[in-house]
Amino acid sequence: MKLFAKLMIALLVIAMALPFTVLKDDSGKPLISFSDLKMPDFSLPDFGEVEQLAPTIDSAGSGKSLIYEWYDGAGNRNFSSEPPPEGVEYTVRGYDPDANVIQAVKLPDEAQPEEVAGGDAEPVTEPGEIGNPYSQENIDKLFEDARNIEKLLNQRLQQQEQAFNQ
Repeated sequence: MKLFAKLMIALLVIAMALPFTVLKDDSGKPLISFSDLKMPDFSLPDFGEVEQLAPTIDSAGSGKSLIYEWYDGAGNRNFSSEPPPEGVEYTVRGYDPDANVIQAVKLPDEAQPEEVAGGDAEPVTEPGEIGNPYSQENIDKLFEDARNIEKLLNQRLQQQEQAFNQ
């Protein structure tokens, strides 16, 4: 098995080297040269010209993407990355595509342990102990919740059937 893996790796290296060495085009040059290999351009777009066209760019925020908003003759709102035709009143809005637009969820405070009849709050489990999730009370509550969900789903199904039969 190791010999097979070594042979496959050797064949792969030879196959990758062929276009650079042995395989030639009609003029006798290799199919690929190392000068043909280039890295892609990862630079960000330049908004220099847009800043000159839109004086409100500073209010929208520089370095952000721009959106032009205007109303056409029929009263429809239009959005575009290009400015509208001349003579049309428009607004420029900038947005940061990396900004988080989803509101953060505020978690409720952790419930305080219930007080015991003596007045002191005692933890249900010892520190460092996880506790048993399979208590009889938890199992009974789980079954009761399942029954309530089943009732709710049956009510919704009946409402849907009534709506379709009307």
